[in-house]
Amino acid sequence: MSDLCRIAGAIGLAAACLSPTFGWASDWTIVSVNGAPAIGQPKIALGADGAMAGNTGCNSFTGSARFENAMLVVEAPLAVTRMACPDDGLARQEAAILQLLEGQIAFTHDPFTGAFALSRGERQLELTELAASLFDIDFVTVDGLSGPLNIRQAPGTDAPLVTRVLPGTLLRNQGCEVGDTYDWCNITFLDASGTTGWAAADYLRPAPATVRVRQGLFDNIGTLECRGSVEGEVALCEYGVARDGDHSAVLVVYDPDGGERVMHFADGELAYAETAEGTASDAQGSELSGDVLVVTLGQQIYEVPQAVIVGNGE
Repeated sequence: MSDLCRIAGAIGLAAACLSPTFGWASDWTIVSVNGAPAIGQPKIALGADGAMAGNTGCNSFTGSARFENAMLVVEAPLAVTRMACPDDGLARQEAAILQLLEGQIAFTHDPFTGAFALSRGERQLELTELAASLFDIDFVTVDGLSGPLNIRQAPGTDAPLVTRVLPGTLLRNQGCEVGDTYDWCNITFLDASGTTGWAAADYLRPAPATVRVRQGLFDNIGTLECRGSVEGEVALCEYGVARDGDHSAVLVVYDPDGGERVMHFADGELAYAETAEGTASDAQGSELSGDVLVVTLGQQIYEVPQAVIVGNGE
């Protein structure tokens, strides 16, 4: 998911994340239906042309939808396959999903966990984006459960308990392996304890750039040219960048005077910027000049090489 989605959620523009103007939103797994864990693997996908598709865990559906403010509007009854569901639980889940996916549906987003929700009245679907495999991710957060997650000495539910960790905690992923019931990841705490153990992969998510930069966990650090105004002298500003993929990243720039700027990029362009204290700049924008993004934040100008945002070889 692009970082624009996360910052959009933070400033009340979450619908922009799945708006057709941003192209395919990717596939989304329905993780709960009206508060109950989802059965099977129900999914929703929204397309650049307004196409909507997915499955209920039993039958597949197709249709069209659009966004208006913070509402998803399903424009017509969905076309649904008519296979008999194998049990009553799946049948009830399917009915609940299809009843919600009609007309106007409220759309909300947690910018820090990446969780989304569709709701109308007491009906609600909680969604999570299908992300890159945890087997290839260096940092993860605990997600998908209401209480603490058990950390065990070995990969298995019968292994001795090491400790428990709260949802939202950022952890280092040392590697994962496939298990019979769960896949397991060998994690290390980032605090002074350095505690290590194994966690069920079902309750871990790739840590988004917004979370990693708060802990100073950058993919790259370096310097870039900056100046206090159009006519100002060029200086070198130190930076750290955390990338989310899809040419999205969070860039923290340290001004020579000690100030910090946090810049959020989506699709290789500036989406939003703020100071370290969270206040937005009055005027902000970016313009590509050769292979350099010239970012203007108020009177300050930063020359950001594209490679800083997208990474080398992307």
